[in-house]
Amino acid sequence: MQEVAAQIMPRVDRQFVGKVQSEVHASTGVRLVSCEFDTASYQPALFAELGIVMPESIARSVPKRQAEFLAGRYAAALALQHLAPVRNQDLQVGIGDKRNPLWPKGVVGSISHVGSVAVCAVSRAADKDYLGIDVEVVMSARVCREVARIVSTRQERELLCAEGLSEKMALTLIFSAKESLFKALYPSVQDYFGFEVAEVCALRLGEQSLVLRLTERFAEKHKLPREYECQFTMGEHWIQSVTCGKFPRRAKLKAIG
Repeated sequence: MQEVAAQIMPRVDRQFVGKVQSEVHASTGVRLVSCEFDTASYQPALFAELGIVMPESIARSVPKRQAEFLAGRYAAALALQHLAPVRNQDLQVGIGDKRNPLWPKGVVGSISHVGSVAVCAVSRAADKDYLGIDVEVVMSARVCREVARIVSTRQERELLCAEGLSEKMALTLIFSAKESLFKALYPSVQDYFGFEVAEVCALRLGEQSLVLRLTERFAEKHKLPREYECQFTMGEHWIQSVTCGKFPRRAKLKAIG
């Protein structure tokens, strides 16, 4: 990983980018890359040093947003190097009208960042039709009270708490899983849907996996299957979720068309 980083960072002040980790996700087979970054060390010149193009919309944003964008796209550039053959221009990940990443042809991917960490997941489109990743800091009790009814139902929270999760871990996991599902499906549906469109209907805590079920109305509207498996990793203060897979042939044709 250090050799890869050196290829992308020939002259950069290394203080902005810290620890970099790269692995193949054991449960899904997708490439995961994460990097720590220091917003206080950010400066616009780092875009050129890291070989990342700064979009006009990002150039108009505040430095904190610019730093997050740069770290996420840097992680993406490292991840894309593993999907051979990749040309230099294919390392650029643009930004869509809804701030969604625009991936090179033949690639599905997702980016998330929280605090001082950015994460990216990528796969060949031939292997995965949809892919979403999300990382969240475990919610405080106050935040839980504020968002519980927005992001979840009582049944969902009871399902997860019955397996031994605290209310804070349960709600953060529900939030993160639904965010990863949104990121996974948005490129296909182009529909900015909310938390109410999906519910957690099964949890396998030992396998670090849960199942999200779309509402019948939303699934029929977009010709999608209703159930999606989400793999998650839980740290002491954070949760990471990855939702990915293949569409049935009928749904895949809808997504492409």
